[in-house]
Amino acid sequence: MASEDTLIGNDFRVQLGSDASPPVFVDYCPAIDFGSLGEEKPLVDVTSLCDLARRYRNGLADGLEIPLQVNFIPGDLQTKSLYTDFQNDTIRPIRILIVGASPDEFFEFNCTIRAWNVTAPVGERATLTFTMKITGGVIWETVV
Repeated sequence: MASEDTLIGNDFRVQLGSDASPPVFVDYCPAIDFGSLGEEKPLVDVTSLCDLARRYRNGLADGLEIPLQVNFIPGDLQTKSLYTDFQNDTIRPIRILIVGASPDEFFEFNCTIRAWNVTAPVGERATLTFTMKITGGVIWETVV
């Protein structure tokens, strides 16, 4: 792979899903950072009396918590909808689109918004951070 093929931050786009089935996804342009995306599996100790060393297997996958940082834009309805999701304990579909991939490629998951906070330093841009917890699995999809 040539160095110009390396993906950087602008090669990913956050999209918010609707509550329709299947969800309709639209770009969420105030997003400036989504931390890291993924899952982890805890180790389950399955050692028995006959084993000579500890034995493990993977437990159920658990999605990470994702800090979604966005520019604060007064009156932005998409951002307000994330706050409303927090207030109402709504499960929100999210897609992280890989921009320019051919065929289309993205990560898709459902999440709950478990925290939010505003940072408003004097003379600097104001940002909001929504802490999203993945619920269920993460799907890495390629659409042919």
